[in-house]
Amino acid sequence: MQSGEVTRAAFAARGGEPPAAPVAGRPWLLSTAVAEPGQRRAANVAVIASALVFIAALPFAKQPLMPVWAFIPAYQSALALNDLITAALLFGQFAILRSRGLLLLAGAYVFAGLMAVAHALTFPGLFAPGGLLGAGPQSTAWLYMFWHAGFPLLVLAYALDRDGQGNARPVTGRTRAAIAWSIGGAALAATLLTLLATGGQGALPAIMQGNRYTDVMLAVVSTVWLLSMLALGVLWRRRPHTVLDLWLAVVMCAWVFDIGLSAVFNAGRFDLGFYAGRIYGLAAASFVLVVLLLDHGVLYARLARVHEREAGRLEQAQRTLAQHRERLRILHEIDRAIVAQHTPEAIAAAVIGPLRELLGVPRAIVNRFDLEAGEVEWIAAAGRRRMHVGPGVRYSIRLMGEVEALRRGEPQRIDVHALPHGPEREALLASDVHVYMVMPMVAGGELIGALSFGASEGDFPPEQMAIAQEVATQLAIALSQARLHERVRRHAGELERRVVERTEALEAANKELESFSYSVSHDLRAPLRAVDGFAKILEEDYGERLDAEGRRLLGVVRSSSKHMGQLIDDLLDLSRLGRLALGKRPVDMAGLAREVAQELPRGDASVDIGPLPACHADPRLLRQVWANLIGNALKYSGKRAGAHVEIGGREEPAESVYWVRDNGVGFDMRYVGKLFGVFQRLHGADEFPGTGVGLAIVQRVVARHGGRVWAEGRPGEGACFHFSLPRSADG
Repeated sequence: MQSGEVTRAAFAARGGEPPAAPVAGRPWLLSTAVAEPGQRRAANVAVIASALVFIAALPFAKQPLMPVWAFIPAYQSALALNDLITAALLFGQFAILRSRGLLLLAGAYVFAGLMAVAHALTFPGLFAPGGLLGAGPQSTAWLYMFWHAGFPLLVLAYALDRDGQGNARPVTGRTRAAIAWSIGGAALAATLLTLLATGGQGALPAIMQGNRYTDVMLAVVSTVWLLSMLALGVLWRRRPHTVLDLWLAVVMCAWVFDIGLSAVFNAGRFDLGFYAGRIYGLAAASFVLVVLLLDHGVLYARLARVHEREAGRLEQAQRTLAQHRERLRILHEIDRAIVAQHTPEAIAAAVIGPLRELLGVPRAIVNRFDLEAGEVEWIAAAGRRRMHVGPGVRYSIRLMGEVEALRRGEPQRIDVHALPHGPEREALLASDVHVYMVMPMVAGGELIGALSFGASEGDFPPEQMAIAQEVATQLAIALSQARLHERVRRHAGELERRVVERTEALEAANKELESFSYSVSHDLRAPLRAVDGFAKILEEDYGERLDAEGRRLLGVVRSSSKHMGQLIDDLLDLSRLGRLALGKRPVDMAGLAREVAQELPRGDASVDIGPLPACHADPRLLRQVWANLIGNALKYSGKRAGAHVEIGGREEPAESVYWVRDNGVGFDMRYVGKLFGVFQRLHGADEFPGTGVGLAIVQRVVARHGGRVWAEGRPGEGACFHFSLPRSADG
């Protein structure tokens, strides 16, 4: 939008209309505003008045009058000054519109002003007997003709400067350069014509004889007169008529009357027509200037009013912006309090004072509801002179209005004078609170409190209500979070107490387990050793007296006691795994596996140990893992010819994986879930000896290191046992 359109829109928004409507799509100026009926009537009055004066003066045009030499310089000076000021104002409008027609018209007024100066300087008898600038007896008359022919020609160019759609053609390039070219062109034309009328007057026909006109004068002045009429006609046909077009037409009418009285119907210099024509010329030069000056005065007056109103609106906008800034600061304080897990009292205290000032009320309170007791408790309250923080002030919830409406999130407006007499009512009136608003604080569908604020009288503005509702919503969330945090803190304390109790119980259980382990280790081993020892004595001393069945039964007793002893040892090892602290350090897994494999009896089986990634673990416990996995692989493949055990490993992004593969009896994958349970065996003890605890020990050790175990196998084709250790524990 152009600046003129903004100005006009500002006028319309404030109840003041400019005097005319602009041409569509152009800023509002005299050169673009369409003339309205009132302006047309004013122009018609000026034309009719000029015509009546012209008709009245016409019969007396040749009446000789006394020469008044002071009239010429005064008239010409005023004429030149008017024309140059008009040109300056038109150049100002050109700078906005960039219209070539305006540039031509402004140049026409510059030309007219300069020609008026030249005409005065060459007037015979005014400054010198023959005039200045080397003038002759014909110079002044011809300058008048050039002057009064050049101006209509430029007005005609202005009127014809339209494109096919009737729009003024724009000027490209820099504005100052265009204005300079226009002034320079007008000055050049005026200079050349002045030189022609002075230095070249000999080449021009004589149109003056003393102060009287020659016969040639009639033809010359008629041509000049017709040019003014032609310019007037073209201006009249120009549609739509702008305000500038209208008054320019009035100027051309006065110009026609000027030429008619001062050069056509009079007899020569210093007659009535001479003086009357000059007066018409001055009027013609003044019409557009007066309209432009009045227009600028009206525009500046309206601009001043608009500026005053805009300054008021800017001040109001700044106040509103300050309110929004304070509003956001309060909400930010609430958010910070939520993040910092402050208490409800601290949250309310941080915002209640600034909130009261932002709302512009004498009193504001953050209330917490005790719905079961039907009471309200202050969390924080702020007045003009003091502030209260923390519980202590309690009163009936009936002072908050309708509770069910508050549950639905509906604010309650309370008239203090309608409350029953009591200390609360008197305290409110003493604080100059005659009406107060209760804004509910609802979080998660639960009414937890309300924000209340009072005023001396009247209703509460929508902006004030919006601020209070927004802060109440944030306070509800903050208080709900604070209450939830308090519950979590209490629960955490309760859980910590329970953990302490259960830890103490677990420690007691561990002590009992240690006692039981000691009992198993000593009290149960003694009878087993006695059974095995007496069975051995019986076998050595009385073996020859026993038959084959007796000796077999005696062997069963001894093997069962040994099996029971091994079972007790395995159970003790398994129980100790849960109590031993992990002594982690860097472990060479390949060296540890090779050392364990060498210690175990392998028979005819071959053992192949590939590269194994190192780890960070307890080497004592990992030795048990390798001993159980390698021992099982040798045991379950020992009955096969060409028994082979393969040990390998690899590194993965999060863990190191190890495996032990054999080509023994294998197992059915349907029972893989039983492999790592205590006393779980997939083969009978008569086939392969063992207690069923070894793989449970493997699973317990790996789990304590944060790893996992799994197995794959097929009956008759062997098995592969895997375990992994996390790489995050690597050294």
